[in-house]
Amino acid sequence: MRSGAVDRTQPILTTKRLTLAPLAPDHTEGLVALFADPEASRYFPVDFSDERAARALVTSRLHFAGPPELGYWTWLLDGQVVGLGHLQPARDLPSELIETGWCVRPDLWRQGLATEAIRSLLDYALSDLHLPAVWALVDSRNAPSIRFADRLGFLSVGERALDEGMAQVFVRPADRPL
Repeated sequence: MRSGAVDRTQPILTTKRLTLAPLAPDHTEGLVALFADPEASRYFPVDFSDERAARALVTSRLHFAGPPELGYWTWLLDGQVVGLGHLQPARDLPSELIETGWCVRPDLWRQGLATEAIRSLLDYALSDLHLPAVWALVDSRNAPSIRFADRLGFLSVGERALDEGMAQVFVRPADRPL
């Protein structure tokens, strides 16, 4: 274990088609390829089509040192990396709030994989961890992700400046059915 590293207690989560495994070094190449795809990362503030930038992003996620039950989950379909999601203390909202985020391979968009994965993370956060709510920030230009958040029961509660643009602020209260 790295000096100062947090002992992770993230569970492995499963859905009908996916295994959500805590992020591990052997997921690196699949995630670098995911983030380096310009379609997958077009709403991010950094150009991850530069493989070095994508690799630095994955490395930073591998070093997550927040609460041990939170972190990043790699989405595996038949053993292949197809996405990444997280639960973590908010970075661009008050840090006592827990936020989620998602990214799935563009060639697998509109197949329900993100729905399965994020529903599983929400169930874990709201039922197992008994969080009162989960938050999400979605780039205001990202209409598909805004519709996705709405379909999952997130409520839009405003807008805020984020990076060089605006983001929709969403909350998913525990008292809304999954």
